[in-house]
Amino acid sequence: MNIRTGNDIKEFNAALNKCTNPVWLMGPNDESYNMKNEDEYIEGMIRLAEDHDEQLGIFTTSYEDEMTMMRYFEKIAA
Repeated sequence: MNIRTGNDIKEFNAALNKCTNPVWLMGPNDESYNMKNEDEYIEGMIRLAEDHDEQLGIFTTSYEDEMTMMRYFEKIAA
């Protein structure tokens, strides 16, 4: 996942705002960021902007939130 422009951030935030439960950005070495928490969101966005190896993944805690994020990923992949 590449977040590089302001529009990328807006679309990602729109998807996150539709989610009702925590959405986790997770990477190697037990790093994790709750993207629904303001402080962790900022750290996670910095990490997303820096990630060149695509070692990070998004994980949800509910089926509905998973579908929301899947629609977002399908949109950016098109």
